[in-house]
Amino acid sequence: MPVRLKDLPDERANQLLVHPLHQDVFRSLVQLIHDLRQCDTYPEYRDFQEGLLNQLLEIDSLRGQCTRVRKRLLAGKPLPADAPELRSGADPTDVESWELEVAVCERGGRQLRSIGDALAWRLFNYDRRAIVALSRNNQPGLLSGKEGLAAERDFVAQHTRDDNAFVLLHDITSSLRIGDATLFQRAGDGWEASLYEIKSDPNRRRTPQLRRKRLAEEAVRNNGRLPGARGTRLVSVGLPYKTHLDLLRRAFELAADRGVQGIKVPGGRAVMAAELRPSSERWSEQEFAERAGRAYQQARRRAGIYTSEHHVHYMSDDMAARTPITPPWAIYPLPPLVCANLIADMAVFVVDISSEALVAALEDVGLHANWSIPPGQKELQQGQVVLRATNQVRGIELRPSEMQRLLLELMDLPLWAESVRRLLARDDLVPHPWPYFDDEWRVWA
Repeated sequence: MPVRLKDLPDERANQLLVHPLHQDVFRSLVQLIHDLRQCDTYPEYRDFQEGLLNQLLEIDSLRGQCTRVRKRLLAGKPLPADAPELRSGADPTDVESWELEVAVCERGGRQLRSIGDALAWRLFNYDRRAIVALSRNNQPGLLSGKEGLAAERDFVAQHTRDDNAFVLLHDITSSLRIGDATLFQRAGDGWEASLYEIKSDPNRRRTPQLRRKRLAEEAVRNNGRLPGARGTRLVSVGLPYKTHLDLLRRAFELAADRGVQGIKVPGGRAVMAAELRPSSERWSEQEFAERAGRAYQQARRRAGIYTSEHHVHYMSDDMAARTPITPPWAIYPLPPLVCANLIADMAVFVVDISSEALVAALEDVGLHANWSIPPGQKELQQGQVVLRATNQVRGIELRPSEMQRLLLELMDLPLWAESVRRLLARDDLVPHPWPYFDDEWRVWA
């Protein structure tokens, strides 16, 4: 996976953020989010997808060209005559100039695909089950030069005359990784979705792909086994989804004027939101860091977790299109400009919760819970056990993916605890359950 922004030297990170191509993509993001929210009919979705596809093809093509030039220079070969123009104005004979260009294209491609993810969530009526089921595969490569793209576009063209049908191309997303396309068709007052593998050679069929396709379809329709590891299954907790994202919206409204804003959230959580554009105009980087730190600590005090020994925190930075099952920023109930700022890392927020608050919430619903993170650990490790909860009959291990949903989506804490209790109460609990909630569309729509 490409290096995260926070792991780069400050100078390199700033070069990425101020790069002209990055700024162009940012402006496109604002318009795309606005346009997507206006889409209502399948023809409108077709026009939207075509525009997004063309932008992705352009940036993926540029990334491929810059990668080729970089490889030539590393091999000691001269700059090719057909090398693209460097938007940064840097020295075209310097390998690092092309490495920067490739990195900017990679970020821009991910950011645009996060809009494709938002399109997918919207079309699937914000049903996380479909996203989870169709995400369980390796991420595809670049669109530019992809074998089979012409066949996929021909498949789309077959349905352009039908105003009651729409073909979603999976390659414009980062989340849909099983199948090549989903055909949405009107059916009475609702719609039906059909998954397709599209091959330029109709006789070319791969059994593993077809098997994953069948598993994904069965998982969504009947909560069958998910593709991938055995014992992984969608499990309903029978509860409506509830979040406190209205408070995140309020935090960003205040941050737009003040630069940074800390707030407390029910469930012993602290949130700090920052808008980087107004902050950079007012303060130096050091002063901004100091102000953000103070706002964060004040929010932790108001939330009553400042003196807690153990914490879990998540930050929104550089998250766009990195994890396929995470709701994309573009569907958050925030203005398009704030969503675009989050995608492009021109706005960030961090959410903090204490171990005591998590344990207490589980104990309030009758469970016994143990904190598993050792003292002094600063960052969660992928797959690491954060909490263990039991109901005297069976137990469950809660890992970072669960914490990420709880924190970045500002999920209601009592709801989360009750969902864990209901999972443990099931006699048919599988080793790797994926809990889902009712009426999630009410949060995102």
